[in-house]
Formats: sequence, structure tokens, C-alpha cells
Amino acid sequence: MAHGMSDMLPKSAKAAPRKRLSPDARRAQLLGTAIDVFAEMGLERAGHGDIAKRAGVSTPTVFNYFPTRDALVQAVLVQMDVFVDDMFKRVPEQADDRRHRILQLAGAFQRMVAEQPNAAKTLLKWGVSFDPDIRPSYLDFQNRMLDRMVAILPDNSADPAKARAEARILYGASNLFAAMAFDNFRPEEMIDFVGRIADVLSQPSS
Repeated sequence: MAHGMSDMLPKSAKAAPRKRLSPDARRAQLLGTAIDVFAEMGLERAGHGDIAKRAGVSTPTVFNYFPTRDALVQAVLVQMDVFVDDMFKRVPEQADDRRHRILQLAGAFQRMVAEQPNAAKTLLKWGVSFDPDIRPSYLDFQNRMLDRMVAILPDNSADPAKARAEARILYGASNLFAAMAFDNFRPEEMIDFVGRIADVLSQPSS
């Protein structure tokens, strides 16, 4: 009796049946893939087709979970909030002084960059995007981050404007710190950079 070609192949050569993901698992997979693609291509360029190709699914499948480009981008940006919130949770509640707290923040941020490099790259690309459909959401995100930095740093200036300005310096330094990691700066150079920022922001308020 004749057998089909697949019957003559060794078991290891036969295609394994594709595991069917639950809707929640599929959405999570596509969201993770979107972050990878956005990290590579930028928020303005990447689209449903790019994500479908990378994930090995059809483009309509991606549209099924993210019906519009805006829905796709916003889902990725919400996930950025999740990553950053997890980072802040890693910072101990207490610190001996402001310098110590800044070093703690730097350590938590460094771990996030190491563990979620594409999320960090997406954050960096989001920060330099001036697309009118994207920029407002970034400015809102930035303001929330500044609020958290003002709240988490001990011994803040009694002047709210000065405390905000110092948080902005720290926020800008964190973006440069991430870029240094991706540019393969030596660890000692990065430690020196963080130490200098901590020294500047730890000076007594005048």
C-alpha cells in the first residue's frame, strides 16, 4: 500500500503542529513583537504588516487584536508605562541620602535596560519622535516620570520649580545613560557618569 511523502520522513523531519495560543497569549505575543519591531524601526515607520511578518502570522490577525495603527501604538506605549513602573518598584523605599537614592535609581534603570533592551530602545525612540500623533503622549509620559522623580528624591528643594528642574536633569541623564549602554561604553565610564550626576544633584540647595 502506497504511503504519502510525510510518512516516509523521519519523525524529526515532520512539521510539528503549531500550538494554538489563547487570545490573551496571542495578544501578549504580538505586543512583545511590536515592541521589538518598534525598537528597530521606530514608532513612525513600523506597522501591522511588519509585526505580522516578524510574528509569523497574517496581517489580518494583527488587525484583529489592534484594529488601528493608533490602537497598536497606544498598546505599546501603555506597556512602556508597565516596564517603567516595575523599574520604580525595584528602588528601595528608604535611602540614606539623595546621592544614594540617585545611585539606586540608576541601578534599577540599568537592570531594566539589560533585561528589556528593546523596551528601552522604544522609549528612546519615543522621546525623539515629533510626530504630532505621538508627541503629546510622550510629553504626558515624561511629566509623569518627572512627578515620580520629584517624589522619590529625598531632601528636595522647597522651591517646586527647582525640584522639577533637577528631576528634568536626572531624566535627561537617564536617557543618555541608556544610550551609553547601547553604544557599549565601558562600565567604569558609565559608573563615573552616574557618580558625577549624583554629585551635582546632591549639592545643598541654595
